[in-house]
Amino acid sequence: MTGTDPVYPGHRGDENDDNLGMDLVDQVATENDVPTRRPLKKWVLVVAGLAVLVIGVIAIVVNLLPTDYVSKVEGASDQVVVQAEVKGGGHAALTTSTKVDAGTLELTDMPVLDPSKTYTLWLIEVDTDRPTRLADVASDGADAKEGFTGLEKVASVMVSVESSDATSTTPSSEPLAVLDLPEAK
Repeated sequence: MTGTDPVYPGHRGDENDDNLGMDLVDQVATENDVPTRRPLKKWVLVVAGLAVLVIGVIAIVVNLLPTDYVSKVEGASDQVVVQAEVKGGGHAALTTSTKVDAGTLELTDMPVLDPSKTYTLWLIEVDTDRPTRLADVASDGADAKEGFTGLEKVASVMVSVESSDATSTTPSSEPLAVLDLPEAK
């Protein structure tokens, strides 16, 4: 044996014999010194999407739920109360709070009405004296409390007896009680 490979006799002795392709390895190694970014895991995207979805649902639910102005006024430190006797029996108490910009009207000891009638609470606007229906209160003698907001637009609150079909946009009977909003503390 002479030390040459008989199958590839032309391979031996050329100038690239000592290199063995290492220049290609060096070239690739110097071009890829920049660290590669790892791809974002799919679960991270799923978790982020779910978080956005949950926050959106919570925001929608909070905005759709009615605001409990009664609780806000009851918890306010600047409550001002005005009370009045209701014609025909019963008692009305108007409580306002400028800090929460809300008020409540509470009816107690109201006489029972015919089922075709209901007690209706009206907000009377400051500028126009126009009544806006706040709520219809059951006429079964149970105490009731309704809340409202926008004190700067309301001059007074009125109680009347209306038909229980709730179609009237203005009071159709004489008011049983009218309570003017009190001055703020």
